[in-house]
Amino acid sequence: MAADSWLLLIQYETRMEDQMDREPIEFLSAVLIVSENPQRLADFYRDVVGVPLEAERHGSSLPHWGCTLGDIHFAIHPVATFPDGRSGVGSVKLAFTVFDIRALAKRLEESGVTLLYAPRDTGFFWSTAIQDPDGNLIEFTQLRDEWFTSLEARRREGADVVTRWRAEKQ
Repeated sequence: MAADSWLLLIQYETRMEDQMDREPIEFLSAVLIVSENPQRLADFYRDVVGVPLEAERHGSSLPHWGCTLGDIHFAIHPVATFPDGRSGVGSVKLAFTVFDIRALAKRLEESGVTLLYAPRDTGFFWSTAIQDPDGNLIEFTQLRDEWFTSLEARRREGADVVTRWRAEKQ
């Protein structure tokens, strides 16, 4: 084997050993949206989209709005909450699971929200999308049975956040 091939092999093995020592990233804990006008954005997500946001304030945090969606904390914060003081549009796309995409599309349109595209079949899920008042893309997905079957299998294997937490406590 050539010297450069040996070097590549050693580098690969070293990377693999380093990765084995790392704490694995297995779950997403929160989705936080920052806004220059968080009240307006929270009102839109709660009143138009249907996200069950509630006012929150804890510790020294500024007032914000949050809820639990599945296993994920979802919140809208003022941009001043974070040390970098930055907000941007379009860098993160949200996708919310729905179980009747046509009913959701009808409700959104009846409330004056323009769909970016009509519900369409992607082959893996049905989807439609809108923009929030800050210009962020919000996609709604009606996932196929195969997705939920795969989630059930993961749970049976202990690959859900609560099972993993319990295993760490033992």
